[in-house]
Amino acid sequence: MAEAWLDPVGSANPGRGRGVMTEHPTARSPFLEAEAATSRGRKHAVNEDAYTVNLNAGFFAVADGMGGHRDGHVASGAIISLLERTLDGDASFEQRIEMATQSIQTVNKVLYDQTLATPGADISGSTVVAVIIDENYACCLWAGDSRLYLFRNNCLYLISEDHVGEGGVLTRAVGSSPYIEVDRRIIEVRDRDVFLLCSDGLLKGMSETAVADLLGSDGHAPVDRLLAKSIAGGSADDVTAILVWVGYHER
Repeated sequence: MAEAWLDPVGSANPGRGRGVMTEHPTARSPFLEAEAATSRGRKHAVNEDAYTVNLNAGFFAVADGMGGHRDGHVASGAIISLLERTLDGDASFEQRIEMATQSIQTVNKVLYDQTLATPGADISGSTVVAVIIDENYACCLWAGDSRLYLFRNNCLYLISEDHVGEGGVLTRAVGSSPYIEVDRRIIEVRDRDVFLLCSDGLLKGMSETAVADLLGSDGHAPVDRLLAKSIAGGSADDVTAILVWVGYHER
């Protein structure tokens, strides 16, 4: 089970908001490494997940097209495609956060308008989770039940919060309503932090405890091992995961 996340002022599981920032005495330059992998689930004809890795912009995202709906893979692909075209590594941390948020909201309107223009059509939608990593902070953005975890000091923390109601029904997804609120959480980043972004398919075949055990047994475990363990554990859904390792040197 993942631990409850504590923000810098000690409140467990803070709600939506920009988080809390504190000043650092020295500037630090992060060194990022990342691995990503995806696998089509047995129950899908096509993989409805999509992802992007942009080390230059410190930006990583996973989108999961809504299963059973029309063109779920198109919806997730549209989100990732616009994010890839929009994110600028030379932009400030705050600018990158706004770029990503606006891109998600833009795709939301396009998908929703397309559904309205096609009478009787199913909703074309997708979840999304993203993280933007800067010198001292990381910002998590999300809508739906794709997740961001932080592995720190052998503990696994869930940073995002699922938008899921009774019966596991999504209460928020890109393309499902005229306007979407993209939740965000900002946390401080430390040396040797590991971030895990994943679609919900990963946790359908393995527990959070198993994720923590794998990362704890090998601090640089290949992401393929996560997917293999999930699939072996019975996940029939599409599975996508990104691991991001953070290292620092003073400058």
